[in-house]
Amino acid sequence: MRKRDCPEGRALTPREVARTVRGPHWRTPYLQAEPDAMDIEARMAESAHAHPTIRRRAMLTQGATAVGALAASMEVAHAQEAPPEEDPPPPSDPDAPPVEPSAPDVSPLGPVGVEPFAGFGYGMQAHMYYQDVPTVARLVADAGFGWIKQQVRWSDVEPKKGSPDWSQLDLIVDGASKRGLKILFSVVTAPAWSRADGHVDGPPDDPKAFASFLTTLASRYLGKVHAYEIWNEQNFSREWGGGKINAGQYVELLALAHGALKAVDPNVVVIAGALTPTGYNDVNIAVDDVLYLQQMYTYKDGLLKSVCDAIGAHAGGFNNPPDDGPTKKSVPSTTFKGHPSFYFRRIEGLREIMVLSGDSEKGMWLTEFGWSTMNKAKGYEYGADNSEADQARYLVRAYQIGREVGWVSAMFVWNLNFQMIVPDTDEKWPFGIVKKDGSPRPAYTALKQLPKA
Repeated sequence: MRKRDCPEGRALTPREVARTVRGPHWRTPYLQAEPDAMDIEARMAESAHAHPTIRRRAMLTQGATAVGALAASMEVAHAQEAPPEEDPPPPSDPDAPPVEPSAPDVSPLGPVGVEPFAGFGYGMQAHMYYQDVPTVARLVADAGFGWIKQQVRWSDVEPKKGSPDWSQLDLIVDGASKRGLKILFSVVTAPAWSRADGHVDGPPDDPKAFASFLTTLASRYLGKVHAYEIWNEQNFSREWGGGKINAGQYVELLALAHGALKAVDPNVVVIAGALTPTGYNDVNIAVDDVLYLQQMYTYKDGLLKSVCDAIGAHAGGFNNPPDDGPTKKSVPSTTFKGHPSFYFRRIEGLREIMVLSGDSEKGMWLTEFGWSTMNKAKGYEYGADNSEADQARYLVRAYQIGREVGWVSAMFVWNLNFQMIVPDTDEKWPFGIVKKDGSPRPAYTALKQLPKA
């Protein structure tokens, strides 16, 4: 938390807490109508000035650059990749006709190799800053889940260089540990002091500063934090400091982070930051997740394979059941149908890149996934297509799919408790699986009843 958001001597109000809570960008609506019905130029002009949570719905209306036949496109991705010291490839031509990526093969791709932990990891993402941590941890444990995820903003922990505030993280780690939960930290956002532009959200100017913070973080919570996700949705410009997106720069950051964490705890799991499905390809705005993963693997002849233990992914279901795909549309709707990015099974396209890159023994961690119900936030109208019963059924089935395919190591539902934090007009509210008072919604009850063995 920023110091200005947490005055000493009192707890934050729900509205103050809400300002510090940031959700996954895959939830942001991309389309409000079918692509051919959109005024693309107007929408893109709008996107330059829109609020960040709304801005991305314009982003996708230009259509997607083709991923193409995945094996063949590996060479294309390599040619497009730029090392950190070079400028990334130019943005795609805005006047070019939209071409959608080819739909990934939805057939299982074979079992993964050795898992970092025995069994399959059932996890929930929660927000525990300035919350009743014992209650939050109890809700996770009572559902039979063994993992809890908390996003850690470096900018909030160390807003002043050399003066980190560990008070909230200490409470979070202690509360989760007492319930026997394994902890995943997703570490993001460099402090203003580490960036020449003075802004947060992007990586530091010197990646070694990030590695140093991770060394301190891992040392403090040695044996209590079991996995670290390095950054979040770095294929989206907003999450990469608002600058040009560059997979090579990210892999270099990941390599330093991996080395720092493993030097402290060789047993900790280091996860490559989860990519968000965008269906769009412009290095100034967003890069298609499958294409970006290709670029990660082709950078420096596959350096990625040796600097992480797992590949992170975000799976957004929108108003599509988890078994659906571009050619299977079991629920009628006018939005998010046909484009391969907007289905839970999009993860199979990412998996294919892992296999083609010779990294098939590595597991995938779905560090965020979920479905909204009726949503009051502008642009999230698609949530009305999902009843509470649908949300419950979809989440259960998604966990079943993840376990069945054999290459997903752990999954974290987005989200547990944001109804306890944000107002019901916030887009994050309907994704929550417990109510404001902590009582269960149907999704929580269904997940609690889901066999875990």
